[in-house]
Amino acid sequence: MGRKIILTGSTGKLGSVVLKHLLKTLPPTDLIVSVYNPNGHQELKSKGVDVRAGNFDHPESLVSTYKGGDALFLVSLPSRDDKYRIKSQSQAIDAAKKAGVKHIYYTSLAFPDGSEANVMKAHFATEDYIKQSGLNYTIIREGSYMESYPVYLGLYDTSSDKVVVPGDGKVAFADRAELGEATAKIIASGEYVDETVTLTGDKAYSLKETTEILSSILQKKIEFHKVSTEEFLEHNADKYEVAEWWATSYPTLESGGLGVVDPALERLLGRKPRDFTEMLRETLSNRTAGDQELSEWSSH
Repeated sequence: MGRKIILTGSTGKLGSVVLKHLLKTLPPTDLIVSVYNPNGHQELKSKGVDVRAGNFDHPESLVSTYKGGDALFLVSLPSRDDKYRIKSQSQAIDAAKKAGVKHIYYTSLAFPDGSEANVMKAHFATEDYIKQSGLNYTIIREGSYMESYPVYLGLYDTSSDKVVVPGDGKVAFADRAELGEATAKIIASGEYVDETVTLTGDKAYSLKETTEILSSILQKKIEFHKVSTEEFLEHNADKYEVAEWWATSYPTLESGGLGVVDPALERLLGRKPRDFTEMLRETLSNRTAGDQELSEWSSH
């Protein structure tokens, strides 16, 4: 019998891809899927996957949910409420330890150590908590999702002919489907013990370059404006709260922190990661995809 792996976030965009690829690699009976509502999921159950109720808002119940698992794949909660995320994720780690879990896999973001970006506060706190837990760990710093390009372009709306950002720098965007595939390979391998793995695309583009590519695909002129933080917030007055929160990411971008290309994704996939322009064109063929991503960011 192989390692029993508990998966959280399996109904989400990244977690569902990880689950799909693990099912291709490991016996379904080696997988425990923790979901808010275990009713349904008949396809998984029929394959032999153990589907259990797991609610982050009731941490005392997570110990029994995680019982019998050797490793926990912890997908970071999608919320801008850092206190809630840190508390919930720390409680999940505590529950895993009490349940006898030996290894935590955690999905972080591919921002560098020391970044002051708000988006990294809960990630850094959770990474530290895991490292201090005494459990084996693998931190997976997932690259900037291609689908999140509107967020990086200053909360850009595809109907607009203007990109307004408070900073510019390169971003090594990656395809979320490929990140999920590589993450599954990391988990299935059982390697990368007590390591941080960074997954990125194989080429980085500045926001200005991204805007030019976007303009070419949409066949319309899109102006690129680099402005002060105050002007950026003024421009996004209708979504001020998320703009203020996200604006803290641009100093990291300007210092080159998001433009670092790591070969790990290509090595794990065994092929070149998808081409940036191809991914952007595909995303734009479904114009609502990027706007939906922006909407989700704004609502968390």
